[in-house]
Amino acid sequence: MNSRDIALSPIPKKPSLVEDVIQELSNFILEGMIEGKLKLGDRLPSEREISDLLHVGRSTLREAMKVLTILGLLEARTGQGTFITDGSSDFYAAPLAWGLIIGEQSIAELIEARALLECEAASLAAVRATPEEREQLKQAFIDMQSAKERGDVQRFIDEDVRFHITLAKAAHNAVIFQTIKTIRRLLELWIQKVLVSAESLAETVEEHRTVVDAIRLHDAEQAKFAMQRHIGSATERLKNVTEWK
Repeated sequence: MNSRDIALSPIPKKPSLVEDVIQELSNFILEGMIEGKLKLGDRLPSEREISDLLHVGRSTLREAMKVLTILGLLEARTGQGTFITDGSSDFYAAPLAWGLIIGEQSIAELIEARALLECEAASLAAVRATPEEREQLKQAFIDMQSAKERGDVQRFIDEDVRFHITLAKAAHNAVIFQTIKTIRRLLELWIQKVLVSAESLAETVEEHRTVVDAIRLHDAEQAKFAMQRHIGSATERLKNVTEWK
């Protein structure tokens, strides 16, 4: 793709600059695909070309592209560049993702939805989880704990995702499972910002321990309560690293 073929508009500098870049890039890609100018798997121009067209710094562009990569619209390939995903991503099947530019209001609403769904999922998992799923949940917790002890934040984040997705699957409700997956994807960038201190990692481990214990005991009420406490604490930690209050 040649930069001369791109109809991107310069972005004015203001506090929501990253969100504006996300909006401009996603609209450009989606409109280009609708008009037949772009297709799945196409490579985007270089960071320099795009930042020049948008009149934004490369650090701002990288943050915006990171969000779109987390959402599944873009894929970064080492040594090759950034590509529109090939269609295997959840982004194309997740209606929540299309209309959301993640600002303060969106974060609040996503967390509210996450609390409702994950608490219910924990309750259902306590009753419905198979022995294999309970073992998978326990192993995800053990791996989280191990990552915390080694100070491996990225591995901790990966295991935290695995824990919550495993729990959602163990609820045996396809709608709850798919919606939780989408919400987790949309919040992932902000969750990463929370899990950066040893204190946050330790607190998170203990909160997950109580969820595992409740599910092991088939205690639906306690599992729901433990997840409520975890989501509540996580929300407070999130408030401390964002402008959302």
